[in-house]
Amino acid sequence: MKIVVGYDGSDGAKRALDRAIALAGDDGRLTVVTAAETHARPGITEGARLDPSELERRRKDLEEAKALLTTRGVDAETLGAQGDPGDVILDNAKDADLVVVGSRGLNPFQRLLLGSVSTKVVHRAECDVLVVR
Repeated sequence: MKIVVGYDGSDGAKRALDRAIALAGDDGRLTVVTAAETHARPGITEGARLDPSELERRRKDLEEAKALLTTRGVDAETLGAQGDPGDVILDNAKDADLVVVGSRGLNPFQRLLLGSVSTKVVHRAECDVLVVR
């Protein structure tokens, strides 16, 4: 079983990684994905820029995930990418059996205003999706 895990260092992402490790067992293959999101000015799609601090946060998130995987004795692929986190997860889940993501617990207004990675993945993934609370 191939499992893709979206990871951003949040408590929900940590719970998602824990659940993915348990589900993968000895035979599963894990891919842990994080994405540094680019930011464009409203109405302008060209020239989107990447905040260096965002890139550094995601690099640290991947290091944290690798450390957790190592302490659990799990061999997994880790991938840092740039772009919309939902799109990055979906791109890496094309041949996956399962995607596991955490929930940030946004209220309906926050989801409308900010969007939700988990909502995007649930609606667009071609495989099963587990949202961990």
